[in-house]
Amino acid sequence: MSKLPAWVRHFRPAAPALLFASLLRATVFVVVCYFPTWVFTNLMTPVVDPLVASAASLAVAVLITTAFMMRLYEMRPFYMVGLFVNRAGALHLGVGLGLGAGASLLIVLTQWAAGWARFERGPAAPDWLATFGFGLLILLVGSTGEELLFRGYGFQHLIRAFGPWIAILATAGLFGWAHTTNPSFTSLSLVNTALFGAVFGYAYWRTRDLWLPLGMHLSWNFCLAAIGANVSGFKIKLTALSVLSVGPPLWTGGDYGPEASLLTTLVLLATGIFLWKAPLRQQREGLLAAEQGGRA
Repeated sequence: MSKLPAWVRHFRPAAPALLFASLLRATVFVVVCYFPTWVFTNLMTPVVDPLVASAASLAVAVLITTAFMMRLYEMRPFYMVGLFVNRAGALHLGVGLGLGAGASLLIVLTQWAAGWARFERGPAAPDWLATFGFGLLILLVGSTGEELLFRGYGFQHLIRAFGPWIAILATAGLFGWAHTTNPSFTSLSLVNTALFGAVFGYAYWRTRDLWLPLGMHLSWNFCLAAIGANVSGFKIKLTALSVLSVGPPLWTGGDYGPEASLLTTLVLLATGIFLWKAPLRQQREGLLAAEQGGRA
C-alpha cells in the first residue's frame, strides 16, 4: 500500500486511547472555563460596561483554567501552551501585528478611496490619554482571552485527537457562532468571523505558538478602533476619529464594521495563502511537540 499524502494523514483521528484522553481534556477545559466566565460577567456587569465585563471575565477565567490544566494534566508550565519567550515567538508576534494592521488599514482605505466611507473628527476627550490606554488594555485582554480559549489548550488537544484541519474547521465555526449575538450581526459577518477563526487556527498550526494569531487579532481590533471604525458591531472610541460607512453594506460591512464586508473575505483568503507560503519557523516545544516533522 502506498504511503498516504501528508494532507490526507491530517484528517485521520488518533489512536483510541489518545483520542479519548484529548477529548476529555478539551471538554474539561471548556466546561471549567465557562462557569467562572459566567460568574465574573454577572458580578461585573452591574458596575462596568458589559463589553469590558465580558472581555475581562473571559480573560481571567481562561488564564486560570489554562494554568490549572497545564499543571494538573500536562505537568508543564503555563507558557508551554504556546506563549514561548524566545526569538521565534518575538518574530511571530511582529509578523502578526503587521498582518493584522496592514489588512485592516488596507480594507478601510480601499473603502475610503472608493467613496464608500469617510472620516470625521469629533471633539477630543479631556482625558483622551487615559481613554486610549484603557481601550488598548481592554483590546489586549479581550484578544488574549479569545486566543487562549479558541486556539489554546482545548484547540491543541483537538489537534491531537483529530488532526489540524478538523480542529481548525470546528473551532472556526465556534468562533463565528460566538459572535452571532453582537450588534448588527449579518450572515456575511458570520462567514468572515469563521474565516478569521480558520486563519488564526492555521497561524497557530504553522508556528505551534500563539504569538502569530494573537498579534493578528490584537492589531486588527486596535487599528479599526484607533481610526474610529466599528469592531464586530461595537464602537470602541480610542481617538477623536470616526469612520462613517456611506457605501453598499456588502462592501463596507454597514454598522457591523469591516468584518462584515466582502473586502474582508478577499483579504482573509489572501492572508491564508500568505501564511501557507511564508517561511515560518515552528516551535519545538509545547503540547504538540510530538507532532513535529512533516505535518505543516
